[in-house]
Amino acid sequence: MLFTENDRIIKEERPKFTLQAHLDDTNRRIWVFHYSIKDRNYNLFVDYLFQTALRNDFSKIIIPAHEKDVDGLAARDFIPEARAEVFFAGQTAYFMSRYLSDKRRLSSRFPEEEKMLREILQKPQVPKTKPGAQFELRRATRDDIRDLAHLFDRVFETYPTPVNDPGYLKTAMDHGVIFRLAATGDSLAGAAAAEIDRYHKNAEMTDFATLPAYRGRGLAGALLAALEEDCRSMGIKCFYSLTRATSYGMNLVFHRAGYRYRGTMLNNAHIAGNWEDLHLWVKV
Repeated sequence: MLFTENDRIIKEERPKFTLQAHLDDTNRRIWVFHYSIKDRNYNLFVDYLFQTALRNDFSKIIIPAHEKDVDGLAARDFIPEARAEVFFAGQTAYFMSRYLSDKRRLSSRFPEEEKMLREILQKPQVPKTKPGAQFELRRATRDDIRDLAHLFDRVFETYPTPVNDPGYLKTAMDHGVIFRLAATGDSLAGAAAAEIDRYHKNAEMTDFATLPAYRGRGLAGALLAALEEDCRSMGIKCFYSLTRATSYGMNLVFHRAGYRYRGTMLNNAHIAGNWEDLHLWVKV
């Protein structure tokens, strides 16, 4: 997960717990990305998160948790929504969520999304045909930042991260995020990114964008395969993606590429004025 100087990050070191978390105003949630709990004292840890969420008018807390902490968090109203094998440098992460409102907990779209997901899972796991020779797949450099921001601005009406901001993209590249481009001539047709956690040896496959004129040609699958090769060369063991549950195309791309569905995080992101459920896809 990439953070910039504009993100609100909290760091706490208490006698019974430590944590680092993102106070995510856009998505009205706390995302804990590092923690430790001493003497299995979950009450102080959870109470701190709960009070912090209330002060910020947030309605969800998310913790990618170690297996040894699942029962302790479940006893304090966290529910397991998804899991990712070898997420923690070989150990499984369990995405535990606590909702602070019934409205945030319930998704009216989930039955329809589940039906679509079942249809996708019945399809063969065979990557789509590679795009034509007119497309060049290459790593993005700083020279591409302005064109890349313009591409994202054209594709995404709104997005949880400011990928249409050249300053944000420069920061992302400086922090090791890999962007792959699909170019045709002097123009960009599509792009995608891998946000790499070298410590835990995982990478989030994200920011897939293809201009409407080039959709249906397998660019997303080709960009995904190229990003996987980049990550494998760095020793990354776990690839994952949080994909909008309403996106038939992107969920199909990950299924075809051999990713496994590992759960749905309800009302997890606020996009284009609506809450979106996100499916977790994992490949190890």
